[in-house]
Amino acid sequence: MSSGVSLFLGPNGAGKTTILDAVHLLGTGKSFTTSQSLKAIQEGCSGFRVVGRLRFGGSETVVGLSRLRGGGGETRLAGGQVKTLSTLARELPIVLLNTDTLNVLREGPEARRRLIDQVVFHVEQSYGGIWQRYSHALKQRNALLRRGISDDKAWISELAALGEELHAARARAASLLSEALSSVITAMNLRLPAVRLSLSSGWKQGLSLAEALEVGRVGDLHRGYTQIGPHRGDLHCHVGGVLAQDGLSRGQMKVLMSAVRIAQGRVLAEATRRPPVFLLDDVGSELDPAGAEAIFSLLAASGSQVLGTAVFSGDIPTWVGDGGCRMFHVEQGMIIDAN
Repeated sequence: MSSGVSLFLGPNGAGKTTILDAVHLLGTGKSFTTSQSLKAIQEGCSGFRVVGRLRFGGSETVVGLSRLRGGGGETRLAGGQVKTLSTLARELPIVLLNTDTLNVLREGPEARRRLIDQVVFHVEQSYGGIWQRYSHALKQRNALLRRGISDDKAWISELAALGEELHAARARAASLLSEALSSVITAMNLRLPAVRLSLSSGWKQGLSLAEALEVGRVGDLHRGYTQIGPHRGDLHCHVGGVLAQDGLSRGQMKVLMSAVRIAQGRVLAEATRRPPVFLLDDVGSELDPAGAEAIFSLLAASGSQVLGTAVFSGDIPTWVGDGGCRMFHVEQGMIIDAN
């Protein structure tokens, strides 16, 4: 992977976002434009295949992914079969900035949980396994609750132990992200009151999760599901002591969320010992000129590879400065070197 900014230019519908989505697929196994892989397959085609070469530290690794319209496909890394998508994420850390990710702070707890979990995954190697075990225990207990069965002490014990681990891991990651965010805000020269990230556990403060589950047992049985736990946790962003979504304008929120994503990249780089690839899908049109300039200039100096899209280059080459900006035109899915 090489550092610097590469900008893909073209009208809407030319295929610019598809280029970024292909890179996103290589790093996550998932499309960011659709939750259904069938929709990513071109009309009249039986499937799609994406192949990339990852160069880092003097070595090169080939990663490839295919999906078929009838279902199935495969994912391979360095010639071997990839069994879990987490393998891709550790090989190619990705940070995405687009319309959806810049609105995460406004979207609600589920979106904010995904944000902190993306960070924890790279910081805590065992997190994925713990989360899977917790999700299994939660599913099993909820099945009992729906059937009106109150003999769930074994699952409560399992949920409590795993849930405490999950929250502790999230709290450590939130602390790292908050520290990195402060540094990014300073580098961007954002005029904001003190910004702080905090994490709510998903159960009543002052109680252990085991105690909280026991207290809520009757209510859970009545409703047929587990009402508390880290699956109900939330990441909060405070600006000057007020929740960001309550005190900032929509434009300010997008600039702040851009800073959060850059901070996420810094935490990932420290955890994985390799700079992440930043994907910026038409970010210039989402931010005011000052915010966009701060984002592009900071990323250009970060040492990461930055892939961006835009209808017109505008001031982006100027913002990038001495780091240089390679530009490509995209026409009907074809990439033309414009340098």
